[in-house]
Amino acid sequence: METIKLKIDGKDVTTTKGTTILKAAKEFGIQIPTLCYLHLEDLNIENKPAGCRVCVVEVEGRRNLAPACATECTDGMVINTHNIRVLNARKTVLELILSDHPTDCLVCAKNGICELQTMAQEMGIRELHY
Repeated sequence: METIKLKIDGKDVTTTKGTTILKAAKEFGIQIPTLCYLHLEDLNIENKPAGCRVCVVEVEGRRNLAPACATECTDGMVINTHNIRVLNARKTVLELILSDHPTDCLVCAKNGICELQTMAQEMGIRELHY
């Protein structure tokens, strides 16, 4: 297995070639929010990698933000997980998800332990723009 080196939020990271940004970050204690990697099988919800886009990160040298759950690390990669561009994109994505999400939280099996609710609170979403 080939080992590669990269930087995530200024932190030197060593991982195995083929590892996703999300996994490498998690291994080094760097939190990247995600919804598509939650265990929701008990609610009959199928999660698809890169389906939610909440985990987008900025990879230096790339024009577009990349989903951390589906983007493999490469040697020398420099990744920013919490700059203003990334945070604004995540907030917009979450607002779009919420705009098409059922609002009957009181009868939902995830009420009180809902990652979507928690994430919206952490991002300061109080009203939807979409």
